[in-house]
Amino acid sequence: MGLPLLRDLSAVDGPRLSIALMDSGGRLQDRGAVAALGWNPGDRLLITLVETSVVIRWRTDGVFVMPRKPYVVLPAAVRRGCGALAGSRLLLVADPVQDVLVVHPEAALQMMLRTFHAALATAEESS
Repeated sequence: MGLPLLRDLSAVDGPRLSIALMDSGGRLQDRGAVAALGWNPGDRLLITLVETSVVIRWRTDGVFVMPRKPYVVLPAAVRRGCGALAGSRLLLVADPVQDVLVVHPEAALQMMLRTFHAALATAEESS
């Protein structure tokens, strides 16, 4: 269960994007993503590292549990694996249709932006 395909962001039921600050305990300071997904305290979650990003799914057999307060918490091993530090800002992509939250740390965003800007430069040179 790797990274899901990104659905059309402009669709009425499309994924919700937000930027969240992560605290020293790994808590993502964004209740909106959790609300959009309909996750509740006590729900079981499967948290998987895919390259430098984190994929979180609601699963009855999930190892992790949504805390009492409606925030997602990244475990220490996952934080280390994706390079997210306390105070980091992360891009959250919450997709209720696929019941998934994808968390992209700054390193992933830098890579995406470099690729996008290179494509823009190439397009500009050829015009």
